[in-house]
Amino acid sequence: MSDNNTPHSGTDLPVIGILGDGQLSMMMVDAYHELGGRVYVLGETADGPASHVADRLIVGDPSKLKDLIDFYREVDIVTLENEFYDSRLLSQASVESETPVYPDPNRFGLIEDKLSEKRFFENQGVNVADFFEVLSEDDLVDAPGYLKLAKGGYDGIGTYKVKNKDAALAVYKKIESAGAILFEHAVDFKKELSLIAVANEQEVVVYPLVETHQEDGTCRYVSYPAGVSADIEKDAREQVTAIMKGLNTRGLFAFELFLTQDEQLILNESAPRPHNSGHITMDLMDCSQFENHMRSVAGMTMLTPKPLYSSMTMLNLLGTRDGAFEEQTLIDQVNDPESGITLYRKLQSRVKRKMGHINVWGDQHRERAEKLVERLEV
Repeated sequence: MSDNNTPHSGTDLPVIGILGDGQLSMMMVDAYHELGGRVYVLGETADGPASHVADRLIVGDPSKLKDLIDFYREVDIVTLENEFYDSRLLSQASVESETPVYPDPNRFGLIEDKLSEKRFFENQGVNVADFFEVLSEDDLVDAPGYLKLAKGGYDGIGTYKVKNKDAALAVYKKIESAGAILFEHAVDFKKELSLIAVANEQEVVVYPLVETHQEDGTCRYVSYPAGVSADIEKDAREQVTAIMKGLNTRGLFAFELFLTQDEQLILNESAPRPHNSGHITMDLMDCSQFENHMRSVAGMTMLTPKPLYSSMTMLNLLGTRDGAFEEQTLIDQVNDPESGITLYRKLQSRVKRKMGHINVWGDQHRERAEKLVERLEV
């Protein structure tokens, strides 16, 4: 195994291994192929989205040290498509196989659950919502907010909105055995924002802010520009850059923020991998979030992304029914020349399942995207 400490180019690109075989992994593979590299994927099944594009699929269990070590030894560098792995296990496998992992598990371990994440953010001087760890029902307070599982939640799963102490107690009794829990006081916000940043040992590259629009805890669409002042954009970039420098590792991190009614930024959550809100970069920018992530991980030069359009809407294609999914039928339904569609190679649709996304630009792109939501059968 090479140590991959120097930049690679051309045919000398390292083989990258990805933990996870979902759609994020699929799009990472596609991006690295465009750069001329090869990717192996560790999946728990033989038919995930990335299995269709990876140079090699290895079926294994990322929670087992032996499976991790065996996979690590097949590649030069490892990265990941989600943060739900045990950072200590990833680090141990890295040491035993002598294969580096980016982001470094010892660094993303600082933010791998919501409690350690918020404590790290506070230590970096970044604003977060008031929160505390719930160790027993006696800790619950009579205030609106959210009970959250510290680890494992996404798309609204593991997050429970409560109005008062009675509601919090009812939720707590259901989830108290599921792991560490925190309570986060509600934030009166007017916008939800997202910012993508990519780093290596020398620099941090930051994408423009986008606004995210949620529906039942799941992102429904993303809009650019975010509709905030230049000062807010500058503040967000500075806060995120400080965090990235504090983490001091290669790879991409996504940050979700609130903009309060009085124009203050509150950092909500982060993820150490490409993010749903960054899918808009695949058509909006001359370098997508996936390309820059793989460039960083591989030790290549990162690119400063430049917008190709003045505005754009990204629409998540969520399943509207349960049953077989016909990709071509959906493509025919869209029929919009000023759009880019990416489907996730999933054969079965389920209600609310992410089946793909569409980027829409040009005149009235927001209205056209909303009409697609109304009429598409996914």
